[in-house]
Amino acid sequence: MHWLIRVEGGMYESATARKILQKYHGVQIGAYSYGECFSPGKFPRNVRVGRYVSIAGGVRVFTKNHPIDRLSTHPFFYDKRLGIVSDDKLNHGQLLIEHDAWLGIRAIITPGCNRIGIGSVVAAGAVVTKDVEDFSVVAGIPAKVIKFRFDQKTRETILESRWWERSLDDLKDDMDYLTLPLTAVNSEYGVFPPANWGRVLPDA
Repeated sequence: MHWLIRVEGGMYESATARKILQKYHGVQIGAYSYGECFSPGKFPRNVRVGRYVSIAGGVRVFTKNHPIDRLSTHPFFYDKRLGIVSDDKLNHGQLLIEHDAWLGIRAIITPGCNRIGIGSVVAAGAVVTKDVEDFSVVAGIPAKVIKFRFDQKTRETILESRWWERSLDDLKDDMDYLTLPLTAVNSEYGVFPPANWGRVLPDA
C-alpha cells in the first residue's frame, strides 16, 4: 500500500488506495484527507472520512466494544472468527469523520461516538465517548468541549460556504481566505466567503 500511495502522489492524491480501502476494508476516505486511516486494519469497517481531514499517528477508532451486560466479556462468546459462536453477537457501529476535522496524535474514538463534526479538533490523547460538534475543540478523558473555534455566526457562514467541496486547484485563487486568521480576512476583505464560492465542484 505504501509504495502505491507514493507512486500516486501521496495520501492526499492516491485514488487507488482509496478504492482498495473502501472495497476490502470498508473505510471510505474523501479527497485530500490523510493519516492513520490509510493504514489497512487500523480503522474498522463502517468509517467514513470526509474531505481535507487530518488524522495524526496513533489515532484509534472502535465501533464496537466488549459487552459488559453479559456473563462474560470475552470475545470467544461474540466474535465468530474465533470459532466458538456461529455468528457475530455484536453489531459494528458507524463513524462519520466530517470535512476538515483534525484528530490529534493518539486520540481514541469509542463506539459512543458516531460523528466528529465539520472543522472540529480532537486534542492529542483525548478519549471521545460521544459525538463532537462542528468547530468544537474537545480534549481530556473523557473528551469535553473546551471551546469553539469561531463564534456562532461565523460557524454558520462557514457551513453555508461548503468550501471543502471545492478542489484544491480551484481554491488556489482564494488562498488568503485559507492561510490567514479569519479576523484578518474580515479586516482585509470585509466579507467571507467570496461571491464565487457558491459553486460546488465534483470530487477530486
